Amino acid sequence: MSIEYPLNEIVIGLLLGDGHIQRRSLNGNTRFIYGQSSLRKHHYNYFNHVFKLFHPYLSEEFKIKERSFTDKRTNKKYCSVNFATLSLPCFNLYKNLF
Repeated sequence: MSIEYPLNEIVIGLLLGDGHIQRRSLNGNTRFIYGQSSLRKHHYNYFNHVFKLFHPYLSEEFKIKERSFTDKRTNKKYCSVNFATLSLPCFNLYKNLF
């Protein structure tokens, strides 16, 4: 499995923003993780769009992870959503770039 145009450029753009790349072992493959916090409706629509782009790289039973937390300094409550792809060789290139 490879990452074709335009998704390959989208991955790089997201890595410069809210995305990150993770290799959980020294010789293992890499996964792409994307998340957003403090979502308003239009942010949630964008998150869902990104999620759909990466759907082929997710496990079949994957569900979006939602989390809420309170900032102890300001006592404000925040919500976040994220997803992580499977660890795949096609993401190793991005780990090496960043």
